[in-house]
Amino acid sequence: MCEFTVYLVANGAEKQLVAKNIVAARRKDGNVQLMDAFGSVTPVEGASIEMVNTFSQEMLLEKA
Repeated sequence: MCEFTVYLVANGAEKQLVAKNIVAARRKDGNVQLMDAFGSVTPVEGASIEMVNTFSQEMLLEKA
């Protein structure tokens, strides 16, 4: 199973770790919801998915 490490970039700053071992992501009500293998959900308010890379198993979220 491919699990992602998710980072957030806000206002051009350096990327910050948001979550690890994420297996699913979806946009809901203006937020990105990240779900891990156990079903726990981490919401990230006002973010959008900028990039997903299966080779490095990274997902990058961006917040304006």
